Amino acid sequence: MRAIISDYDVIVCGAGAGGLTVAAEFGRQGRRVLLLDKLTDTVETFKGELLQPGSLVTLERLDALDKLLASGATRINRLVSTTADGVELCAMDYRWLPSRHNHCLTHTYKGILDNFIGILPASVEFRRGVSVSRAVRGDDGRVGGVEIRTSSGLRTVRAPLVVAADGHSSKLRSQLGIETSPIPYAHQVVAIDLTDVPSLASQATTFITPRGMRVMYPMPNAGGRLYLQIAKGLVNQIGKESLREWVDQAIAECPALAPMTEAIHRGLPGSRVLSARRFVAPEFYRDGMPLLGDAAHAVHPMAGQGMNAAIADAVALAAFFDEIDLTDRRPVDRALQRYAAKRIPEVRTLSEFSHRFADLFTDTLTAARYAKTRYVLRCHGSNERLCYKIMHNISGLGYLRFSALDRLQQVGFPDRHAHRLPAATPIPEPIAS
Repeated sequence: MRAIISDYDVIVCGAGAGGLTVAAEFGRQGRRVLLLDKLTDTVETFKGELLQPGSLVTLERLDALDKLLASGATRINRLVSTTADGVELCAMDYRWLPSRHNHCLTHTYKGILDNFIGILPASVEFRRGVSVSRAVRGDDGRVGGVEIRTSSGLRTVRAPLVVAADGHSSKLRSQLGIETSPIPYAHQVVAIDLTDVPSLASQATTFITPRGMRVMYPMPNAGGRLYLQIAKGLVNQIGKESLREWVDQAIAECPALAPMTEAIHRGLPGSRVLSARRFVAPEFYRDGMPLLGDAAHAVHPMAGQGMNAAIADAVALAAFFDEIDLTDRRPVDRALQRYAAKRIPEVRTLSEFSHRFADLFTDTLTAARYAKTRYVLRCHGSNERLCYKIMHNISGLGYLRFSALDRLQQVGFPDRHAHRLPAATPIPEPIAS
């Protein structure tokens, strides 16, 4: 049975960070929004725990920041790289930023998403447990609704704008004919949630070892989150029952983790093995339907850009549609063109940036590459100006261009201005990679 049940201004398919943000933004414009998600509840998972300053600006504007802080969000002032013994090699200090939001926040994925759900405007109707079967096109070939599957059968819901925010394996993206070529990484990580850990400094720390990176985030309620790089497929080879032995060896090779040994053992039964991939869709819209978040791109999580990029997509998309008549095709197409022209180059830059981060921190499995990583980090660590540029570029507050001289100074060329922070003036237009 197929029936038309209701009309909306915007239908958003997918209630991840991007979908929730764009629904909230359109709702604040006074539009009638239908937000659909196939899950019946927000699930906890190992992703998206770090919110960059640019996302904090958005949260504050949506009246969501105070609520997130009240729910236990943890402040991160610095991103630090150290040796396995905990000797600092390089640090990016967000407190250098002139913005009030001169820090990051960490929270659980569920905590962040539930916080967004709590501030959805009254004009947003959020329906869980609803699967989107397909995009519905009008006589002109443009997407003008979706077919959904409910307990009572298939139904069609129509709106002049439909947003695909349905994840990296996006069904809607495939139906538009937009093809992607994800590039998998040759490593995985073992993700472990820690409870009752010794007091962690207000920093995220990446430990550099000859067997790969070990990343530690402070989390709410005296918790922590640990990511241990592991060879791809190794857990399948050794079995989950042998993972504890591998983890004990990883701790022995990274003495800075030793104080967390008991907490790591407690968290091991709930650990997950995660893979990473990267892609940027060649188009961010087609036939009147935009893509955002994981439907449009995936980046390596090393630089903390995944969730933040989805939020930035949502803010940009909604801003270009502000005060536009969604039933008028010409301004809608112009808004979609502007959205793609802004976000595709920006996301390509973020993707390349994240990839370089990943390559530097994870490619330490030979003596030469391990030595190279430590050398490059020490060069950065002695140059606050370069650290500032990198930190500013991942903050979401704007992009500061790297010159050819900067590139030389990243590998040790003398810099007489190494301790002089640059003016924090973001480049107004996106920078292609």
